[in-house]
Amino acid sequence: MKCVLVAIGWENIALQALSAKLKESGHEVELAYDQALFDDKNYIKIDWAAKLLDQRKKLIQYIIELKPDLVGFHVQTVQYREMRLIAAELKKHYSVPVIFGGIHPHSAPDAVLNEDDGAVDMVCLGEGDFAIVELADSIEAGKIDYTIPNIWYRLENDEIIKTPRRPLIADLDVLPPVDKELFAPHVPLKNSYLSCPSRGCPYACNFCSLSFLAEDARQLKGPRVRERSVDSLIAELKVHVEKYNSAWVDFRQPVMACSAKWMEEFFTKYKSEVGVPFRCFLHPKLVSERAVRAMHDAGCFAIQIGVECWNEEIRNTILNRPDTNDEIRAAADILESVGQDYAFDYILGIPRLPVREADGSTRPPTPEESLASIKVELMEFAEFLVPLKHCYRIAPFMLQYMPGTEMIEHGLAAGEIHIDEVDRIDNGFHDNYMSGGSVGLDKDRLRLLNGYRVMLRLMSFLSPNSKRLLLKWKAYNIFWMGPFRLFISLLDIAIATRDTDATTYVKNYIWWLKKRLDPKYHLSLFKRHKKFPLVEKQFRLPADGLLGEKVVDGFASMAASPQEEHEISNSVAAE
Repeated sequence: MKCVLVAIGWENIALQALSAKLKESGHEVELAYDQALFDDKNYIKIDWAAKLLDQRKKLIQYIIELKPDLVGFHVQTVQYREMRLIAAELKKHYSVPVIFGGIHPHSAPDAVLNEDDGAVDMVCLGEGDFAIVELADSIEAGKIDYTIPNIWYRLENDEIIKTPRRPLIADLDVLPPVDKELFAPHVPLKNSYLSCPSRGCPYACNFCSLSFLAEDARQLKGPRVRERSVDSLIAELKVHVEKYNSAWVDFRQPVMACSAKWMEEFFTKYKSEVGVPFRCFLHPKLVSERAVRAMHDAGCFAIQIGVECWNEEIRNTILNRPDTNDEIRAAADILESVGQDYAFDYILGIPRLPVREADGSTRPPTPEESLASIKVELMEFAEFLVPLKHCYRIAPFMLQYMPGTEMIEHGLAAGEIHIDEVDRIDNGFHDNYMSGGSVGLDKDRLRLLNGYRVMLRLMSFLSPNSKRLLLKWKAYNIFWMGPFRLFISLLDIAIATRDTDATTYVKNYIWWLKKRLDPKYHLSLFKRHKKFPLVEKQFRLPADGLLGEKVVDGFASMAASPQEEHEISNSVAAE
C-alpha cells in the first residue's frame, strides 16, 4: 500500500516518525512537500514573492502522479487553512481517503470533520504511530476498519464515528529511528539536523497547544514526559549527523533536560560521540548551573527560554506558569555566569486579570486599566534586561489563541475576544503569532505593544549603559510613532546576521530556490502543470468500509447522481 504524506513550510519530524513506522510494516511512503516559499506559515511572508512562487497546483499534480492509496497531512493551526485547500482540490481530481493528524485536528476534531467541503475523511487524535499502520493495513485489505483507536471517521452519510483513545507510548525505543531520508531530497540536512529526544511536556501553559499533552497523560494514565533512551538517541545522531554532515543539531522538544540523570548521561556521550553544536529549549525552573554547564561544555550555542510575561500574577493565573520573577532572575544569573548565549521569548497581548470591586464582584478591566497594567509590566521587564550581556535575542510575539486552550476562556472573560470568535479560532482563521496574532486591540494598546516590540528587539544589540539610556528616553514612544514595519524588518535582518537559526533559514531558502530551477524537482518552475479531469464522485468513506477496486483516478466510487453529473459537466466546462 502506498501512503503519501504532505508537508508545507518546514521539516516535520512527526511525519518522519510515521514514515519510519509505515515502512517498517512493509508499506510504501512518499513525501509531497511544498516549502511555501515566502509564505511558510511561520517565519517569512512576502505576498508578491509567495504568489510568484506558488506551486500548489504542481504539488497536487505530484500527489496524483504518485497514485496513493492514502494521503496523510500533519497539521498545525497556522497551516490548517492552506492544507485544507490542498486536500479539497486533490479530492476533486483523485479518489482517495484523506486523514489529518497533528495538534490542530487533535484540538478541534469536530471542527475539522464537520466542514462540508469533503476534504477530510478522518482525523487522528494524539499519537498516530500505530494507528496509521493499522489504517494502512485495513486499506490494503480493501476494507477500512472503523474501530481503530485514536482515529475518528466521517462517513458518506455524514455520520461521525469516534473511537476511544489508546494509551500513550511509554517506551519510545520500541519505535524505529525517524525516517530522515523522507525529507533528504527536499531539505538541506547539511545545514541543520532536526531532532526530538522526547514526547510530552512537564508543564501545561494555557497559551500553548501542547497543554493537551498534559491532559492526555492524566486521562490516559501515562507519564507527562517520555524520553528516548540516551543510547538510542546517540546512535541515531551518530549515523545521521555524519551521513548528512549536518552543521548543527536543533533539539526541538518543548523542554530539554527534564531529567537531571538523563541530561548528565546524554550530554557526556553527546560531547564525545557526536560533538556538533546544538540549540535547545529550556524552562526557567530547569535552569541549574549543573545543567547549563553540561550543555555549554557539550557545544550548546543557544538556549531558548520562555519568559512570556513579567507580571507574576498574570503569568501564574492566566498562563498557568508557576515560575516566579526571582526564578527567572536566578536563571539569567546562571546563564550569565557560565557565559552561555540565550534568548527570551515574550508574549504581547495577554488578557489582563479581572478587576475585583469592593463588594467582591469582578469585572473586565477598562481599556485604560489594561494599558496602565501593560506599561508597568513591559517597563519592569525591560529594566530586568538592562544588565544582561549574553541574551543575544529578545523575541516578542503577539498572542495567538490556539483551539481548545484555556487561554480562550481568559480572553472571553477579559472581553478581548467575543464568543463568535471561537469558531474562527477552531477553523484556523486567526493570524500567526509571528505576525499579528489573534488579538483585536484598540489603537492605543497596539501602538504601545508595537513600540515595545521594536525596543525589546533592539535591546539585544546594546550594552547595559545603552539600554539604560533607551529606557530613560522612553524610546518605545518613538518607535510606536515611527514606521513600525520598517523598524521591525531592519531589526529582524540585523538579528538574522548573528542568529544561527536565522542564518540557517536563509541558507535553506537559497537551496530551495535552486531546487525550483531543477527541471527534475517536482515543484520545478519549468515543470508543466497538467489539467486533471474531475472525478465522477468525490471520495467519501463508505458506510460498510469497502473501498472497491483501484482505478486510474483512485478508488472506484459509486456512480454519480444525475444532479452530480450535471454539476461535474458544468465544472469541466468552466475550467
